[in-house]
Amino acid sequence: MSASGVLEVLVLGDSARLHGVIPGTRALDPATVSTRFDSDTDTWTVTTGSGEQLIARTLISTAESTDAVVARHGVPNRFQLPGPHTRRQARYVARLIDNLRRSGASRIESRAPRLRVHPFLPTRGISRFYLTGSVAVEDEIYDGPAVLIHRDEDYPSRVRLTGHFDPIDGQYHWQGMFFADLPGTGVTGSQVSIRIGEHTASGRVAERTPWGSLTVIGAAGYPPYPLEDPEEVRIALPPRS
Repeated sequence: MSASGVLEVLVLGDSARLHGVIPGTRALDPATVSTRFDSDTDTWTVTTGSGEQLIARTLISTAESTDAVVARHGVPNRFQLPGPHTRRQARYVARLIDNLRRSGASRIESRAPRLRVHPFLPTRGISRFYLTGSVAVEDEIYDGPAVLIHRDEDYPSRVRLTGHFDPIDGQYHWQGMFFADLPGTGVTGSQVSIRIGEHTASGRVAERTPWGSLTVIGAAGYPPYPLEDPEEVRIALPPRS
């Protein structure tokens, strides 16, 4: 526990499934608690059945599941050990938490909508995650108002988007989430445009998070938000239309 009373890691479920690779954790019965993520502090508030409130930087759920997802975009600072290869999953999560601590960042979030750890082959580590908060990072972040254009209808919404220029493929990659609900069926996988001021970019609705927000993955190219230093991107991309 830090001097501020914030737990580094809180386990929801059987801590034996960590195989001792993440020591010093406290475990709670997930059936008797409620959880809430605070985007201002990048911490989880866990309320027990008795009313006790605990603050943790990271949550790890150890519930067994046939869904082998270890981390999800849109659910920061939270990991799962669904099995059956829990030792391998625990070691992977332990490396991520160690990278988070050493980076000085306060928030870790999967770049992919659903990230799995391969049972036998190596799985790329921190490069598959966004590290944000507390310290300056290479990824640019926009958190504010926008207009979503979906099936020719406009939906004002708050969005949280992040992206970076990749010098390897010469493209700018962005993704994030928005907090407006989109009516109709078949929303997941559909195309959406996001307009922020005079900038518009297209993407794909990827997944609905447990809190009802929707994640979006942008097409490679300029994002819908203004870039702080666009010159680097202009080297590889044509000017904005």
